[in-house]
Amino acid sequence: MTPAGRGVEPATSTLAFGLGALAVGIAFGTGGVVAARAAFGPGTALAGATVGLVVGIPAALWFGSSRRGRAPRLANGHRLRRRVHAVAWIGPVFGSGITLVAWSGVAHSSGSGWVQAVGALLAAVLVTGLVAPVFPAVRARATCTASPSDVVAGQPAAITLTASGPLRIRPLLPAGSTRPAGGRSRGPRQVTVEVVPGRRGVVESLALELASSAPFGLVWWAREVIVPLARPLHVAPRVGPPEPVRPGTGDHTDDTVRRLPTTTGEIRGVRPYRVGDLRRAIHWPATAHAGALMVTEAERRIDEPVVVDVTLPPDPEEAERAAEGAMTTASGYLARGVPVLLVTLEAGGRTVRPVVDRVELGRRLARAVPAPVPPGVADGATRRWRGRSGT
Repeated sequence: MTPAGRGVEPATSTLAFGLGALAVGIAFGTGGVVAARAAFGPGTALAGATVGLVVGIPAALWFGSSRRGRAPRLANGHRLRRRVHAVAWIGPVFGSGITLVAWSGVAHSSGSGWVQAVGALLAAVLVTGLVAPVFPAVRARATCTASPSDVVAGQPAAITLTASGPLRIRPLLPAGSTRPAGGRSRGPRQVTVEVVPGRRGVVESLALELASSAPFGLVWWAREVIVPLARPLHVAPRVGPPEPVRPGTGDHTDDTVRRLPTTTGEIRGVRPYRVGDLRRAIHWPATAHAGALMVTEAERRIDEPVVVDVTLPPDPEEAERAAEGAMTTASGYLARGVPVLLVTLEAGGRTVRPVVDRVELGRRLARAVPAPVPPGVADGATRRWRGRSGT
């Protein structure tokens, strides 16, 4: 459940790409000046330059990004955008162009010098507001300083990040709420974002969108990065409908069920040996006196663990439902004080180990992986999970 891909390319490459796009925009602006002077007269040169810039720069960025190859796709289907890109830029760009064209018409009809000066200042502000956020977006960084170890699928988890500046942070995978990293104008600052994992698994890193609109807030420029967590986040499955497990019965007979000895309780006395008793529980003096095998009996003679054998199918939806059912059933036994021996298939192989509480149970099910399906076996024939008593 780790986000795929290698993140964005080095900032130097992205900065060079942005400067190249700016050069293309200047070329477009020059062409706009020539076209405006030829079509509408000298008074419209400013509007032509502005329109050329606001059209040329985004066009160069979009075309260059599309020519640089396809970005890696995350587990949720989102394609990680390796380059700095504008977010919702159509409205601000065309709005600025229409404003400058209208102001240019006013300046041309009035002929006043102060109107043209105000128009030049307005053009400088708009172009700066549209292009300047590229540079803080290129330098945007975020690191994780604190993260929880456990969470249940569908519930929020608070992640503490340190941002390199005033940024807008949006979690992409796992998805979460957008939070601004406010505070002082310069320097790092801490921000806490909430992510909501939709499925069980082990999350080791986050995919984030870091955006900046400095200095005027006209348009947001963003980059998408992979940020490692401070420690792995185990996402336990939700509580689903339980399935019955019959401890001590099923396909086991009395002579095949193996019991686990208890380490608690006082010795209550001796009794005749029964099939399944441990050999070390035989009381030899009482056996010699009675002429038959006798064993010691404690207040709690044996602890019979419920063995929950979890076999996840290959289909992600069915695997999620199977893990939810196992979580519900095993949690119920743990709540009643019944020992649970959980059998799962993890990345390192088959794991057979008891669980003592819901936290450990959730971590084991988060690490569980589907069993490989042999060739020629239908997916529907894969047994999801079963429960039995004994080891």
